[in-house]
Amino acid sequence: MLRRTAVVVFLCLSACRGGPESVADPASVLSRTGQSTERYLDALEAARQRGVDDATKSALRRMVSADGYVVPAREEAFLLLLETDRAALVEALTNALPRMGALEWRKRVCELIAEHRIEELIPALIRAWANPVPGYSDEETRPELLAIERLVGKDRVSDTLLATMRAANPATQANLRARCWELMMKNGGAVRLRSLLADPAQIEGDAMLVDLARVARQLGVLPMTREEILWARELCEPTRAAFMDEAAAALAQMPAERRESLEIRAVPLAVACARFRPELLAAPESEMDAEIRRAIEGRRKASPDFTGYGSGFGETFYDQREKLNWADRAGMLMAITVLRDAALVAHLYETADRDLEDRTTEYGGVIALDAGGKPEFLEFAPRAKAGDQRYESPQPLFDALYTGLFHVHFHAQKYENEQYAGPHLGDFAFADSTRCNGLVLTFLTTDELGVDFYRHDRMVVDLGAERRPEG
Repeated sequence: MLRRTAVVVFLCLSACRGGPESVADPASVLSRTGQSTERYLDALEAARQRGVDDATKSALRRMVSADGYVVPAREEAFLLLLETDRAALVEALTNALPRMGALEWRKRVCELIAEHRIEELIPALIRAWANPVPGYSDEETRPELLAIERLVGKDRVSDTLLATMRAANPATQANLRARCWELMMKNGGAVRLRSLLADPAQIEGDAMLVDLARVARQLGVLPMTREEILWARELCEPTRAAFMDEAAAALAQMPAERRESLEIRAVPLAVACARFRPELLAAPESEMDAEIRRAIEGRRKASPDFTGYGSGFGETFYDQREKLNWADRAGMLMAITVLRDAALVAHLYETADRDLEDRTTEYGGVIALDAGGKPEFLEFAPRAKAGDQRYESPQPLFDALYTGLFHVHFHAQKYENEQYAGPHLGDFAFADSTRCNGLVLTFLTTDELGVDFYRHDRMVVDLGAERRPEG
């Protein structure tokens, strides 16, 4: 009985499928999503037999790049476009691959690129590999990396990244160049990049590399990401020459091993330490830890529970101790230090009170040091008002943050806002993107602002409540 049913189903499917001759207009079929695999395959075969006109070519480009198509049909569209117009296929995937969301097709298209030796798509594979993708947790098995390894050889990936960066146009392919740098840094290429930057003959005429060589030489720091490259280059602007000199002098007081492991976000902290606490530049981490514990002990804390989010994490100093580096410790100690300034704290409370009354946006800004070395809060209107639970940082804020200490925003929807204390998932995403040091200030009561220090990789420590100044 079961065998007879299978035969009937097979005969029915065969009868229902019209074949290529049943497709009057292949382009019309291929342009529409949500159809059966058989219908697409018939249309593709019809196009192959009759010739691929411009309308069909446009539909094939859509099939390889847009969501809404089944993988077997997309694969056949890939092969037909490769056969009839390789350049069109390369152009379509160059634009689509880095932001492709259909993971099954993303994996298969990377395999197809490698199988058919489409080396023109190596830059697109690099850009796609550099983008974090939910669902790809293991970097070593990223399909883009595996495709590059098949195209150039596993031992030549670093060479390919470097060659691609050097060959890319500085004006029109700045993003690709930054992505190549980012991937080299992520995959153990720091020594090679330092060697490149140390050779004037190799970087002559390359503005990006000249700037990064200056930062490496004067500060000892290498940027890790595209945003940090921008940050490093901003520090090289003539208007920041005095800051660079001060930063170089501060970082020169550090042990070489500590200095060369720093991220760009540590540079303004080092300048602040040189002004307020120069002993911290070379202080043992154990001493810094002990001071932080003493400073925050007994202060009111109100941190959300992130148990169940991924592996879960807490916001206590103890919970985060394994993640901490010098910049984290210095950041916490500088936050504690500047928040002893009554005028600064009064300004922060005045801003938080206005934020509470404004239901159109959160408020934010930068804590920096003024020309005289005193801490100040620079408030910036949001780039756009996106509701009472979001602050959209404008470009002037980032300009100030290149030499400032902390990106600051408020959770001030009400005075008893303990439920929303500290950074949340959107804030962590912002930190991952910008790589800055951040402070979230949350109303716990009318006269208490909770202070949380955070940065990328979901590192956050609750520093406890800061009371409203009297008077």
